[in-house]
Amino acid sequence: FMETLTISSFPYYSFENVDMAYTVGSAFYGIYFIVSFPMFYHFDSDIDKHSSSTTENNNIQVKLWDTIVNSCGAGMLVLCLLDFVRLWLNIPLVIGSS
Repeated sequence: FMETLTISSFPYYSFENVDMAYTVGSAFYGIYFIVSFPMFYHFDSDIDKHSSSTTENNNIQVKLWDTIVNSCGAGMLVLCLLDFVRLWLNIPLVIGSS
């Protein structure tokens, strides 16, 4: 609840239902961890692997382009999951004020 609680004192935010805002806000924030923990594991999975047959270090080179592509993919996955949950909860997308 801390993420939603900290932004609740911002003067430009107001919540009709504070309990729902805390609960749904925390659930949406948790979606980031669903994607980020496996991605961090994937980023580090090949670092410091050693071949059992030789004493040489056979590290796999992680290139900058691989990191950029994986980061963009993780960001897109988070965006899609957030939108799928929003649609499942039947929360309308409101852009701007009316």
